[in-house]
Amino acid sequence: MNTAYEELKKQFRDRIKEHELLAPYTTYKVGGPADLFFTTATADEFVEIVVAVRKLDIPFFILGGGSNILIGDGGFRGLVIKNNSSGITIRGMKGKVKGDNKESLVFVEADSGVPMNKLVRFTIEEGLSGLEMHLGLPGSVGGAVYMNSKWTKPTGSVGDRLYQATIMTPAGKLKNVNQDYFNFSYGKSSLQRSDDMLVSVVFALKQENKDMLWQRANDSITYRRETQPQGVRTAGCVFKNISSAEALTCGTPDHATSAGFLLDKSGCKGMKAGGAEVSTAHANFIITHQGAKASDVIKLIGIMKKNVKQKFGVTLKEEIQMIGEFT
Repeated sequence: MNTAYEELKKQFRDRIKEHELLAPYTTYKVGGPADLFFTTATADEFVEIVVAVRKLDIPFFILGGGSNILIGDGGFRGLVIKNNSSGITIRGMKGKVKGDNKESLVFVEADSGVPMNKLVRFTIEEGLSGLEMHLGLPGSVGGAVYMNSKWTKPTGSVGDRLYQATIMTPAGKLKNVNQDYFNFSYGKSSLQRSDDMLVSVVFALKQENKDMLWQRANDSITYRRETQPQGVRTAGCVFKNISSAEALTCGTPDHATSAGFLLDKSGCKGMKAGGAEVSTAHANFIITHQGAKASDVIKLIGIMKKNVKQKFGVTLKEEIQMIGEFT
Protein backbone atom coordinates (compact mmCIF):
# COMPACT_ATOMS: atom_id res chain seq x y z
CA MET A 1 0.00 0.00 0.00
CA ASN A 2 1.36 3.42 -0.93
CA THR A 3 2.36 6.08 1.61
CA ALA A 4 -0.63 8.36 0.94
CA TYR A 5 -3.04 5.46 1.51
CA GLU A 6 -1.30 4.63 4.80
CA GLU A 7 -1.55 8.25 5.95
CA LEU A 8 -5.27 8.40 5.17
CA LYS A 9 -5.83 5.15 7.06
CA LYS A 10 -3.91 6.55 9.99
CA GLN A 11 -6.18 9.63 10.09
CA PHE A 12 -9.49 7.75 9.80
CA ARG A 13 -8.42 4.38 11.22
CA ASP A 14 -10.86 1.49 10.88
CA ARG A 15 -13.41 3.64 9.05
CA ILE A 16 -11.38 3.23 5.87
CA LYS A 17 -12.14 -0.08 4.16
CA GLU A 18 -9.81 -1.72 1.67
CA HIS A 19 -10.74 -3.51 -1.58
CA GLU A 20 -14.47 -2.87 -1.13
CA LEU A 21 -16.51 -4.30 -4.02
CA LEU A 22 -18.48 -1.46 -5.61
CA ALA A 23 -21.10 -3.47 -7.51
CA PRO A 24 -23.55 -3.66 -4.56
CA TYR A 25 -23.55 0.14 -4.28
CA THR A 26 -24.74 0.72 -7.86
CA THR A 27 -28.07 0.14 -9.60
CA TYR A 28 -26.40 -1.86 -12.40
CA LYS A 29 -24.86 -4.16 -9.75
CA VAL A 30 -21.61 -4.45 -11.70
CA GLY A 31 -18.11 -3.10 -11.08
CA GLY A 32 -14.88 -4.07 -9.35
CA PRO A 33 -13.35 -3.02 -6.01
CA ALA A 34 -12.13 0.34 -4.77
CA ASP A 35 -8.65 0.48 -3.28
CA LEU A 36 -10.10 2.45 -0.37
CA PHE A 37 -13.70 3.10 0.69
CA PHE A 38 -15.17 5.52 3.23
CA THR A 39 -18.79 6.18 4.25
CA THR A 40 -19.83 9.61 5.54
CA ALA A 41 -22.83 10.06 7.84
CA THR A 42 -22.87 13.87 8.06
CA ALA A 43 -22.00 16.88 5.93
CA ASP A 44 -19.12 17.68 8.31
CA GLU A 45 -17.63 14.22 7.78
CA PHE A 46 -18.01 14.66 4.03
CA VAL A 47 -16.06 17.92 4.12
CA GLU A 48 -13.42 16.40 6.41
CA ILE A 49 -12.66 13.41 4.19
CA VAL A 50 -12.60 15.45 0.97
CA VAL A 51 -10.14 17.94 2.49
CA ALA A 52 -7.94 15.06 3.69
CA VAL A 53 -7.90 13.13 0.42
CA ARG A 54 -7.14 16.25 -1.60
CA LYS A 55 -4.27 17.16 0.71
CA LEU A 56 -2.78 13.69 0.17
CA ASP A 57 -3.39 13.91 -3.59
CA ILE A 58 -5.29 10.62 -3.69
CA PRO A 59 -7.72 10.17 -6.60
CA PHE A 60 -11.29 10.03 -5.30
CA PHE A 61 -14.86 9.66 -6.45
CA ILE A 62 -18.11 10.62 -4.71
CA LEU A 63 -20.72 7.86 -4.78
CA GLY A 64 -24.32 8.81 -4.03
CA GLY A 65 -27.28 6.60 -4.90
CA GLY A 66 -25.35 4.63 -7.52
CA SER A 67 -27.61 5.40 -10.48
CA ASN A 68 -26.49 6.97 -13.78
CA ILE A 69 -23.01 5.45 -13.41
CA LEU A 70 -21.13 2.43 -14.72
CA ILE A 71 -18.11 1.29 -12.72
CA GLY A 72 -15.45 -0.69 -14.58
CA ASP A 73 -14.68 -4.32 -13.84
CA GLY A 74 -11.20 -3.24 -12.74
CA GLY A 75 -12.64 -1.09 -9.98
CA PHE A 76 -11.33 2.29 -8.87
CA ARG A 77 -7.73 3.17 -8.00
CA GLY A 78 -8.07 5.58 -5.11
CA LEU A 79 -10.76 6.40 -2.54
CA VAL A 80 -14.49 6.06 -3.11
CA ILE A 81 -16.51 8.22 -0.73
CA LYS A 82 -20.03 6.89 -0.12
CA ASN A 83 -21.89 10.08 0.73
CA ASN A 84 -24.63 9.23 3.23
CA SER A 85 -24.98 12.72 4.75
CA SER A 86 -28.66 12.87 5.64
CA GLY A 87 -29.74 16.26 6.99
CA ILE A 88 -33.04 17.85 5.86
CA THR A 89 -34.15 21.17 7.38
CA ILE A 90 -36.87 23.74 6.69
CA ARG A 91 -34.95 27.02 6.68
CA GLY A 92 -37.84 29.50 6.51
CA MET A 93 -40.20 31.16 4.09
CA LYS A 94 -40.54 34.33 2.05
CA GLY A 95 -43.47 35.93 0.23
CA LYS A 96 -43.28 37.31 -3.28
CA VAL A 97 -45.71 39.00 -5.66
CA LYS A 98 -46.39 37.30 -8.98
CA GLY A 99 -48.80 39.33 -11.11
CA ASP A 100 -51.86 40.07 -8.98
CA ASN A 101 -51.11 37.20 -6.63
CA LYS A 102 -48.87 36.89 -3.62
CA GLU A 103 -47.28 33.51 -3.09
CA SER A 104 -45.01 32.13 -0.39
CA LEU A 105 -41.83 30.21 -0.98
CA VAL A 106 -40.57 27.77 1.63
CA PHE A 107 -36.84 27.02 1.71
CA VAL A 108 -35.77 23.44 2.39
CA GLU A 109 -32.10 22.57 2.85
CA ALA A 110 -30.83 19.04 2.19
CA ASP A 111 -27.36 17.52 2.45
CA SER A 112 -25.94 16.29 -0.85
CA GLY A 113 -26.05 12.66 0.33
CA VAL A 114 -29.79 12.62 1.04
CA PRO A 115 -31.66 10.16 -1.22
CA MET A 116 -33.91 12.18 -3.54
CA ASN A 117 -36.80 9.87 -2.77
CA LYS A 118 -36.47 10.66 0.95
CA LEU A 119 -36.39 14.40 0.28
CA VAL A 120 -39.40 14.21 -2.05
CA ARG A 121 -41.47 12.32 0.51
CA PHE A 122 -40.51 14.85 3.19
CA THR A 123 -41.53 17.82 1.04
CA ILE A 124 -44.84 16.25 0.01
CA GLU A 125 -45.74 15.50 3.62
CA GLU A 126 -44.93 19.12 4.49
CA GLY A 127 -47.24 20.30 1.69
CA LEU A 128 -44.42 21.72 -0.43
CA SER A 129 -44.57 21.56 -4.22
CA GLY A 130 -41.72 21.49 -6.72
CA LEU A 131 -40.02 18.10 -6.41
CA GLU A 132 -42.97 15.70 -6.29
CA MET A 133 -42.49 14.52 -9.89
CA HIS A 134 -39.19 12.98 -8.77
CA LEU A 135 -40.91 10.45 -6.49
CA GLY A 136 -39.64 6.93 -7.06
CA LEU A 137 -36.51 7.92 -8.97
CA PRO A 138 -33.17 6.66 -7.59
CA GLY A 139 -30.12 8.72 -6.72
CA SER A 140 -29.04 11.34 -4.19
CA VAL A 141 -29.54 15.10 -4.00
CA GLY A 142 -25.93 15.61 -5.05
CA GLY A 143 -26.26 13.35 -8.07
CA ALA A 144 -29.56 14.95 -9.07
CA VAL A 145 -28.02 18.42 -9.04
CA TYR A 146 -24.83 17.23 -10.77
CA MET A 147 -26.86 15.73 -13.64
CA ASN A 148 -29.72 18.28 -13.42
CA SER A 149 -32.04 15.31 -13.07
CA LYS A 150 -35.22 15.66 -15.08
CA TRP A 151 -38.74 14.30 -15.26
CA THR A 152 -41.54 14.35 -17.82
CA LYS A 153 -45.31 14.88 -17.86
CA PRO A 154 -44.84 17.81 -17.26
CA THR A 155 -41.21 18.41 -18.16
CA GLY A 156 -39.05 19.82 -15.37
CA SER A 157 -35.71 19.41 -13.64
CA VAL A 158 -34.12 19.65 -10.22
CA GLY A 159 -32.23 22.78 -11.23
CA ASP A 160 -35.51 24.65 -11.69
CA ARG A 161 -36.15 24.43 -7.93
CA LEU A 162 -32.64 25.10 -6.65
CA TYR A 163 -32.34 28.42 -4.81
CA GLN A 164 -28.80 28.30 -3.45
CA ALA A 165 -26.20 25.79 -2.34
CA THR A 166 -23.07 25.33 -0.28
CA ILE A 167 -20.05 24.11 -2.21
CA MET A 168 -16.51 23.31 -1.16
CA THR A 169 -13.73 24.71 -3.33
CA PRO A 170 -10.55 22.74 -4.15
CA ALA A 171 -8.84 24.83 -1.46
CA GLY A 172 -11.28 23.44 1.13
CA LYS A 173 -13.27 26.65 1.59
CA LEU A 174 -17.05 26.53 2.00
CA LYS A 175 -18.89 28.95 -0.25
CA ASN A 176 -22.57 29.82 -0.76
CA VAL A 177 -23.66 30.09 -4.40
CA ASN A 178 -26.97 30.82 -6.12
CA GLN A 179 -28.73 29.05 -8.97
CA ASP A 180 -26.80 30.97 -11.65
CA TYR A 181 -23.54 29.33 -10.53
CA PHE A 182 -24.70 25.94 -11.83
CA ASN A 183 -25.45 27.09 -15.40
CA PHE A 184 -28.09 24.36 -15.68
CA SER A 185 -29.09 22.93 -19.05
CA TYR A 186 -30.36 19.58 -20.33
CA GLY A 187 -28.51 16.90 -18.34
CA LYS A 188 -25.79 19.34 -17.33
CA SER A 189 -24.52 21.54 -14.52
CA SER A 190 -21.28 23.43 -13.95
CA LEU A 191 -20.27 20.75 -11.42
CA GLN A 192 -19.44 18.46 -14.34
CA ARG A 193 -16.68 20.87 -15.39
CA SER A 194 -15.49 21.88 -11.92
CA ASP A 195 -13.52 20.51 -8.98
CA ASP A 196 -15.99 22.10 -6.55
CA MET A 197 -17.86 19.65 -4.32
CA LEU A 198 -21.55 20.04 -3.48
CA VAL A 199 -22.15 19.95 0.28
CA SER A 200 -25.80 20.97 0.64
CA VAL A 201 -28.65 22.47 -1.38
CA VAL A 202 -31.52 24.85 -0.60
CA PHE A 203 -34.67 24.37 -2.68
CA ALA A 204 -37.39 27.03 -3.03
CA LEU A 205 -40.79 25.31 -2.93
CA LYS A 206 -44.41 26.45 -2.99
CA GLN A 207 -47.09 25.55 -0.46
CA GLU A 208 -49.81 23.27 -1.80
CA ASN A 209 -52.31 20.68 -0.60
CA LYS A 210 -50.39 17.50 0.15
CA ASP A 211 -53.14 15.21 -1.17
CA MET A 212 -52.83 16.93 -4.55
CA LEU A 213 -49.05 16.53 -4.38
CA TRP A 214 -49.30 12.80 -3.65
CA GLN A 215 -51.70 12.42 -6.58
CA ARG A 216 -49.31 14.24 -8.91
CA ALA A 217 -46.36 12.19 -7.64
CA ASN A 218 -48.20 8.90 -8.07
CA ASP A 219 -49.31 9.91 -11.57
CA SER A 220 -45.63 10.44 -12.39
CA ILE A 221 -44.77 6.97 -11.09
CA THR A 222 -47.62 5.45 -13.12
CA TYR A 223 -46.32 7.13 -16.27
CA ARG A 224 -42.81 5.72 -15.71
CA ARG A 225 -44.20 2.25 -15.01
CA GLU A 226 -46.02 2.35 -18.32
CA THR A 227 -43.03 3.57 -20.35
CA GLN A 228 -39.88 2.34 -18.58
CA PRO A 229 -38.54 -1.00 -17.27
CA GLN A 230 -39.44 -1.71 -13.65
CA GLY A 231 -38.03 -4.05 -11.00
CA VAL A 232 -34.79 -4.67 -12.90
CA ARG A 233 -31.15 -3.65 -12.61
CA THR A 234 -30.74 -0.50 -14.66
CA ALA A 235 -29.00 2.86 -14.24
CA GLY A 236 -31.52 5.02 -16.10
CA CYS A 237 -31.22 6.44 -19.61
CA VAL A 238 -27.95 5.44 -21.25
CA PHE A 239 -27.82 8.22 -23.85
CA LYS A 240 -28.73 11.89 -24.00
CA ASN A 241 -31.35 13.07 -26.46
CA ILE A 242 -29.93 14.71 -29.57
CA SER A 243 -30.34 18.43 -30.22
CA SER A 244 -33.04 19.88 -32.46
CA ALA A 245 -30.29 21.02 -34.85
CA GLU A 246 -28.95 17.45 -35.13
CA ALA A 247 -32.45 16.11 -35.73
CA LEU A 248 -32.97 18.65 -38.50
CA THR A 249 -29.60 17.91 -40.11
CA CYS A 250 -30.02 14.13 -39.96
CA GLY A 251 -33.65 14.23 -41.02
CA THR A 252 -35.02 12.06 -38.23
CA PRO A 253 -38.75 11.22 -38.52
CA ASP A 254 -40.74 14.34 -37.51
CA HIS A 255 -37.39 15.80 -36.40
CA ALA A 256 -37.44 13.49 -33.36
CA THR A 257 -34.78 14.19 -30.73
CA SER A 258 -35.51 11.29 -28.37
CA ALA A 259 -32.58 8.88 -28.05
CA GLY A 260 -35.05 6.16 -27.07
CA PHE A 261 -36.99 6.68 -30.31
CA LEU A 262 -33.83 6.56 -32.45
CA LEU A 263 -32.62 3.41 -30.69
CA ASP A 264 -36.02 1.77 -31.09
CA LYS A 265 -36.16 2.57 -34.82
CA SER A 266 -32.60 1.23 -35.15
CA GLY A 267 -33.72 -2.19 -33.91
CA CYS A 268 -31.96 -2.07 -30.55
CA LYS A 269 -34.73 -3.36 -28.27
CA GLY A 270 -33.89 -6.81 -26.92
CA MET A 271 -30.26 -6.75 -28.10
CA LYS A 272 -27.86 -8.60 -25.80
CA ALA A 273 -24.15 -8.68 -25.02
CA GLY A 274 -23.20 -11.18 -22.35
CA GLY A 275 -25.30 -10.42 -19.28
CA ALA A 276 -26.45 -7.01 -20.55
CA GLU A 277 -29.65 -6.45 -22.51
CA VAL A 278 -31.46 -3.50 -24.06
CA SER A 279 -34.87 -3.21 -22.40
CA THR A 280 -37.86 -4.20 -24.52
CA ALA A 281 -39.91 -1.57 -22.65
CA HIS A 282 -37.64 1.38 -23.49
CA ALA A 283 -34.68 1.21 -25.88
CA ASN A 284 -32.63 3.79 -23.95
CA PHE A 285 -32.34 1.52 -20.91
CA ILE A 286 -29.82 -1.28 -20.48
CA ILE A 287 -30.65 -4.04 -18.02
CA THR A 288 -27.99 -6.17 -16.34
CA HIS A 289 -28.69 -9.79 -15.43
CA GLN A 290 -27.01 -12.05 -12.89
CA GLY A 291 -23.36 -12.51 -13.82
CA ALA A 292 -23.20 -9.42 -16.02
CA LYS A 293 -19.97 -7.45 -16.27
CA ALA A 294 -19.28 -3.81 -17.00
CA SER A 295 -17.56 -4.96 -20.19
CA ASP A 296 -20.90 -6.41 -21.35
CA VAL A 297 -22.56 -3.03 -20.88
CA ILE A 298 -19.72 -1.26 -22.72
CA LYS A 299 -19.98 -3.70 -25.63
CA LEU A 300 -23.74 -3.21 -25.86
CA ILE A 301 -23.38 0.59 -25.75
CA GLY A 302 -21.01 0.37 -28.71
CA ILE A 303 -23.46 -1.74 -30.72
CA MET A 304 -26.34 0.65 -29.94
CA LYS A 305 -24.32 3.69 -31.03
CA LYS A 306 -23.23 1.95 -34.23
CA ASN A 307 -26.82 1.02 -35.13
CA VAL A 308 -28.10 4.58 -34.66
CA LYS A 309 -25.14 5.99 -36.59
CA GLN A 310 -25.82 3.66 -39.51
CA LYS A 311 -29.57 4.33 -39.50
CA PHE A 312 -29.66 8.09 -38.88
CA GLY A 313 -26.10 9.37 -39.27
CA VAL A 314 -25.94 10.78 -35.74
CA THR A 315 -23.62 9.75 -32.90
CA LEU A 316 -25.36 9.41 -29.54
CA LYS A 317 -23.59 10.71 -26.44
CA GLU A 318 -23.64 8.76 -23.19
CA GLU A 319 -25.62 10.17 -20.27
CA ILE A 320 -24.27 7.68 -17.74
CA GLN A 321 -20.83 8.31 -16.22
CA MET A 322 -18.01 5.82 -16.75
CA ILE A 323 -15.97 5.42 -13.56
CA GLY A 324 -12.80 3.44 -12.88
CA GLU A 325 -10.86 0.90 -14.90
CA PHE A 326 -12.47 -0.94 -17.81
CA THR A 327 -10.86 -4.20 -18.86
